[in-house]
Amino acid sequence: MRKVLAIFGGFVLCMAMVGIAVAQYTIQTPGQPPTNLNPTPGGGYMIQTPGESPSFANPRPGGGYVIQTPGEVPSNVNPMPGGGYMVQTPGRSPTFVNPR
Repeated sequence: MRKVLAIFGGFVLCMAMVGIAVAQYTIQTPGQPPTNLNPTPGGGYMIQTPGESPSFANPRPGGGYVIQTPGEVPSNVNPMPGGGYMVQTPGRSPTFVNPR
């Protein structure tokens, strides 16, 4: 799940910085299987890595996203003042995605 959050958070941050409409993308770290990011109706995204259940990032009213993976607790991705995102999963420490 943390891999999904990192990929999605980094991707959303990049898209926000350049202001590009999102199409289908493939994200691949050397030595890892590719992850596909596809837009869904309603402004969300499906995040899919071969051999894993897909995750869905759905927009929240007021900004941010809810990331849901079947069988796991949903995570909230919230924009932070000044840029970046905070990923919060109930029962875990928050993860921060900061621009460089």
